[in-house]
Amino acid sequence: MEVVTPSEDITYYEDYYSAVGLEEFEPCKKAHIREFSNAFLPVFYSITCILSVVANLTLLIIFIKYKTLRKVFPVNMVISDIVFTLTLPFWAVYASGEWIFGYDSCKAVTLVYTVSLYSSNLFFASMGLQRFLDNVMYNIKMFRSPKRNTIMCILVWIISALAAIVHAHFVETHEFDKQNICTYHFGDKAAWKIYVRFQMNFLGFVIPFLVLLFCSIRLQCFASERTTLQRHVPAKFEAGFTIVFFLLWFPYGVVIFLHTLQDLHVFHACTINIHFDVAIQVTECIAFLHVIVNPLLYVFLNKKIRRRLKGICSTPREYLLEESNSSSVALSQNGAFELSSVHRFQARDRNNSWAERPGIIIPEAT
Repeated sequence: MEVVTPSEDITYYEDYYSAVGLEEFEPCKKAHIREFSNAFLPVFYSITCILSVVANLTLLIIFIKYKTLRKVFPVNMVISDIVFTLTLPFWAVYASGEWIFGYDSCKAVTLVYTVSLYSSNLFFASMGLQRFLDNVMYNIKMFRSPKRNTIMCILVWIISALAAIVHAHFVETHEFDKQNICTYHFGDKAAWKIYVRFQMNFLGFVIPFLVLLFCSIRLQCFASERTTLQRHVPAKFEAGFTIVFFLLWFPYGVVIFLHTLQDLHVFHACTINIHFDVAIQVTECIAFLHVIVNPLLYVFLNKKIRRRLKGICSTPREYLLEESNSSSVALSQNGAFELSSVHRFQARDRNNSWAERPGIIIPEAT
């Protein structure tokens, strides 16, 4: 039986435990892969868990402390990543030996893990959709509803929960080789095995990526038609989020698709089976880094968040001095603009003292 969990070969399939490539062929030996997984995965999950907790809790504290920075989608994305992170200790223990948490916990942890994984990626895409609606579709009343983002968040959680029910239904514990394992058991329902893989690929990668790509292209086109810097900021945001999401999830999506072809008996060789097992471990570990990359990327691309975070890390005196200096710079710049505007106006007034020509207005400081 297979499971879409990091614990068993990072994929969800029983071949990893039974050491069988395909049922109609002779066993494919994978002892060395299991030994590598038992040593590497617990360490990786533990480090990822610690770094994710630090990064996401820091961002969550900023959202709680500063109401003006609190946005619906980023907050929900952080919550999803934290919930996903809380499942990593279970997978770390499981990867080092066997499932010791019982039958109900197997289903519960898999359900929470899958819901948080889907919702995190969908919230990531929803942030791009929000930027697109706020900047490109702002003149359409239907998209300016104050309840829009709340409704979208509710839909994301509902879709993620409904998709995860399939995983929780088929996952269970049973004994293999004198060890308890938590994995999928499809029995004679092989079609559901293919469905679960395609669901993970489409809902976890394809749909979020297409949303991000569409919004990124439209925002770039929109920014090219505007000259102000403010119009280019959302486009830069969207491009950064789209590229990072693609780099994290595309390799994993490709390997899941290849595993699906293997389930359909397109590939038969034992060596190919082993290579797929190694590839799924590596690419899923890369994809799971999203719980660290998401908050770091959001902070990196958000100037206001960086300023607040710097204020939290610095002493009160340093922070007040910095704010004072920044205010002084802003005032001096405004003063320079105003003085320059006055000089230009005075010069124009001397040259055109005979009359005020139509269409000429006093320059404004910007």
